Amino acid sequence: MNAVNLGCRLMLAIVFALAALGKARGRKPFEDFIQTLENFGLPRFLAGAPLAATLILAEAASALLLLVGMGAGYLLALLLLAGFTLGLAWVIRRGKKVACRCFGASNAPVSAAHLVRNGLLLAITAIGAVSHPAASGGLAVGMGVIAGTVGALAGLFVTRWDDLVFLFQGPQSLAALSRTRRD
Repeated sequence: MNAVNLGCRLMLAIVFALAALGKARGRKPFEDFIQTLENFGLPRFLAGAPLAATLILAEAASALLLLVGMGAGYLLALLLLAGFTLGLAWVIRRGKKVACRCFGASNAPVSAAHLVRNGLLLAITAIGAVSHPAASGGLAVGMGVIAGTVGALAGLFVTRWDDLVFLFQGPQSLAALSRTRRD
């Protein structure tokens, strides 16, 4: 196992685990996620609880597969990220203001910042997948601790993306955007 692969796997596993937990931690976050799928423009018959549950289970499965070091985790992560990124791009292209419920309760509207985040995650997924076949060798304990710590912190950093954007851009909630539209 090489350090790059370990860091990528831990980062992505944390991102997908927290994304799944954020959406499935209760009835309200789950229903909000279903509403978000509808707001993304998916047909009502498709955007219901079965799709929401499937996506959450896929996120959880990807996290688990990445943690145990299976290449299928990268493939599932790549498919999920590609789909989510296309959905975000679709919302932005239509100019619709939709809350991003990527990690549960956020009210931050979908923006280009989310595309940047997903682009970063897609790049990390590609780097991890490419390094995966080369990850058959051993890894020194010190290097593993450093790579694991960096990967875990990067994963936590990405899950707080909306907060970081808020720090740099200031507040822009859906309620404020709605008031602006009515004026």
